[in-house]
Amino acid sequence: MSEIHKRMAKRLRADLADRGITLSHSEALELVAHQHGARDWNTLAARSAPDEAPESPAVPILRIFDRDKAVEFYVEYLGFHLDWEHGGHELHTPVYAQVSRGRAILHLSEHHGDASPGGAALISVADVTTLHDELHTRPYTYAHPGIRDEDWGRVMVVIDPFHNRIVFHQPVVTDVEPRPVEAAAPIELSYELDATVEEAFEAFTRRIDEWWHPAYAPEGLVRVAIQPEVGGRASMLLADGTTYTWGTVTLWRPPFEYAQTFTLAQDPEHPSTLQVQLERTPSRGRRHPGSILRFSHGGWTMANVGDRARFSEWGILLDRFAAVADGRPVPEVPAFVTEGGQPD
Repeated sequence: MSEIHKRMAKRLRADLADRGITLSHSEALELVAHQHGARDWNTLAARSAPDEAPESPAVPILRIFDRDKAVEFYVEYLGFHLDWEHGGHELHTPVYAQVSRGRAILHLSEHHGDASPGGAALISVADVTTLHDELHTRPYTYAHPGIRDEDWGRVMVVIDPFHNRIVFHQPVVTDVEPRPVEAAAPIELSYELDATVEEAFEAFTRRIDEWWHPAYAPEGLVRVAIQPEVGGRASMLLADGTTYTWGTVTLWRPPFEYAQTFTLAQDPEHPSTLQVQLERTPSRGRRHPGSILRFSHGGWTMANVGDRARFSEWGILLDRFAAVADGRPVPEVPAFVTEGGQPD
């Protein structure tokens, strides 16, 4: 219970501060102790200790279909340790295994009733950027995750071969009470690519039809195209012969910058904006320098900010872009996307 009492003391300090009364944290703790009939804070904390017996953290169970692919992804790529496993081909039974990395523990199961495909696990890490850099040193061709900054922290999403999402989260560190987030902050992701800036710019703009998925378009998508000039249209040709315009090019500076207005699933009178910036990176043993793509979906105003929550899956599309840019197989979108249909 002492954690509850600490939160009570924190709120008491804030409420009194609003009334012009200043207390130290220790003074607030003593007042809370007195309110609960204890002589002092140490007495209250000791009295509360039996109610705080530690409990084991919940362990996510993720459905898998192939033991070797699971080991390749979780152990060889993500750096988890295979703690134990039961079953397998030799025993003619489904595999059930535990993998861990630090304090993060996952259970992987081939058993039909244990979990549904397309699950997710949230794993807190101290530094997402360091983990991102570590993963990019490993020769795993089926994932090339980016980092995005959300109001609740820095996030990197990796999708396993069975469409489960592993969300690595670096929490926002703050010593103050939670406050309403700034809803108009841009959605940002970055990708480190083997492609040159020229190849990456080409892939994002002129080859967009190779990585954009019909799940993120009006029904009957035939082709996606961007006219390569300021004032050009970002458009989608539909099966009924009509053209759906979802933006206008506002910046065309190959191979380093591209921007457009964005009206897909939004009121055209109140568009948001997309911006792409590219920069060269050292070759790191390659025959040519690579690149970093920085993506931003912003332009949120009071008139359109209500639409922002619809665009939480940019990472899925941009994983496909990164594969096209680097010449790798383009990953399929998860089942929850195709089953859910087009954007609202």
